[in-house]
Amino acid sequence: MIVSVTALIYFFGPAIGGNLVQMVRAIGPLDLAMVALMLVPTAAIFAAILLSISVYAKSYKEATGMISPLIIVTILPTLVALLPGVELNWRWALVPLTNVSLAMKELVKGTMDYRMFSVILLSTTITAGLLLALCRWWFNREQVLFRN
Repeated sequence: MIVSVTALIYFFGPAIGGNLVQMVRAIGPLDLAMVALMLVPTAAIFAAILLSISVYAKSYKEATGMISPLIIVTILPTLVALLPGVELNWRWALVPLTNVSLAMKELVKGTMDYRMFSVILLSTTITAGLLLALCRWWFNREQVLFRN
């Protein structure tokens, strides 16, 4: 998706015009690679949570009822990055989802601290690993297999 949007902006940017095209063109290939790298553990976080919910739920209707509050819970840390005065620092680099949003904001501004990027990637990967381990534990429970 990142590659296709980049190609779209690159080839059809003059026709689209505006500040969005200038912003996207300011992001270099290294920055795009960093965004893609941050999205891998973020996708694993969501996959582990949604898979755990799907195992726990007894029906499709019950699963959708559990996923709806999850959307609100996951949007809130992302919206924190949009609040005025919230900047990427060492403390925010450890908060899952918020750290990725803040890092993307720093990449767009061109002020990304690359040491901070490694902390963000490490903390997000650890969170994803813990959630995948929880999902695996949930799958191995006999209660899940033999329930009504």
